Amino acid sequence: MLSETVVSPSGGALAASRAPPVASDSDDGNSEDAMTGSQPARTGRTMLLAVFLALAGTLGALTAPARAAEPRAAFNPVIFVHGQEGSAQQWQSQAKRFSANGYDDGLLYVHEYDTSLPGDDHAIAGLEALVDSVRARTGAARVDILAHSRGTRVAQAYLAVPERAAEVAKYVNLDGRTADSQPGGVPTLAIWSSLQPNGSIGGARNVHEPQAGHTESATSAESFGHIYAFLRGRPPLTTRVLPELPGSVEIAGRAVHFPQNRGLAGRIEVWRLDPATGARAGLLPQHVVRVGADGAFGPLGVGGRGHYELAFVRPGERTGHFYFEPFERSDHFVRLLVSPPGGVADSIDICPAHTALTVVRAREWRAGTADDDRLRIGGADVLNRAVSPQLRQILGLFAFDKGCDGVSHLDAALPPFDRIPFLTATDLSLPADERARGSIPVTQTMRGTGGVEETLAVPNWPSDGHTVSLLFKDYVDIPSGG
Repeated sequence: MLSETVVSPSGGALAASRAPPVASDSDDGNSEDAMTGSQPARTGRTMLLAVFLALAGTLGALTAPARAAEPRAAFNPVIFVHGQEGSAQQWQSQAKRFSANGYDDGLLYVHEYDTSLPGDDHAIAGLEALVDSVRARTGAARVDILAHSRGTRVAQAYLAVPERAAEVAKYVNLDGRTADSQPGGVPTLAIWSSLQPNGSIGGARNVHEPQAGHTESATSAESFGHIYAFLRGRPPLTTRVLPELPGSVEIAGRAVHFPQNRGLAGRIEVWRLDPATGARAGLLPQHVVRVGADGAFGPLGVGGRGHYELAFVRPGERTGHFYFEPFERSDHFVRLLVSPPGGVADSIDICPAHTALTVVRAREWRAGTADDDRLRIGGADVLNRAVSPQLRQILGLFAFDKGCDGVSHLDAALPPFDRIPFLTATDLSLPADERARGSIPVTQTMRGTGGVEETLAVPNWPSDGHTVSLLFKDYVDIPSGG
């Protein structure tokens, strides 16, 4: 069978108000067949929801979750498989988009594995165990699998065994391994980024996004539109992450050594913050939970419009401080990523007089032209062609004072980070306070947003006793209207 190819310009999205064609949920054909069919009769609730979502695009504000009027049994469970140096963190946005289109959080799973190991046998075995567990837990006959980068190697090896392939309804291959035919004969959608402009899987529906970065091809709203239409046989009602009512939002996740993705025991404190300074609001945390060896915590209720810090405390270790943009929608894929002994963090110079920051986003940081991203830390622009070149596909930036000399050098990426995939580092002096009474504003201007700025303010914790990590979303929030 000849493969079908679609070239998709970056930045597009399927319209929420578009009338969706329907195919049977039991359809096993490829996506070209699955996207044919007749328009179903809508329930009054679903029609009202479609109108509401269409209006949301015009009004720019939405404060209630979207829920499709379909029973849970109508959806296959979805299993996400990350790539090299990955975790559940890269799937947070897509999981929330699935949720906004009616998927119960109990149908969304992630397969995490140790990417510091060169072989895939452990990852394949783990995926097999997870598929069996998810099918038993949900009662589903089959699952859908979405895999990115190295994860496509894992997924395709898994699907090569007919008995395993029979348990998968549809497969999405995101900017990874090519193939002459659909893996295991499973209906396949393949999405390719600018890194693989000629990528193809024979017999699959191949979509090319020539402006997208490698990770962006898996995390973007545009990719979600293609993925949902392939899995469901019709476009999604929305490709945006829609806010829930603030009192309904909850978070859950794990604390892990990264990139091994092994759980860590400790204590997690959830603090509400003053968004202007990052200082803790109140004398006591909103939640205090002790986590076991698997590192799992939650679900924990948080305010949908508030700024939060998750502090991870372990005896004899530096306290980890994790800062987030507001959780406008429930998020069960939160990850507190901790570098293990001998890991990348050992290359960060630490001292009591300076703060060290890690800034992460699941969309590549690009710099060099007026239309690219900007990232300002304490007022200093830290992105440039040397620190974050497009070809390196940077997702994480470390900012610390090299040599603890109080002098910044922002014109080059620091070794060894300049050789580690997806990571970079810059020499930035950020004076600390022993009681973290100062504030460091960190502002991103994301490309393609018309100059929208988003700021996270964090206390200036000294790096000899504290690590500070900031996670920016890979999309721009819908204004809440208040």
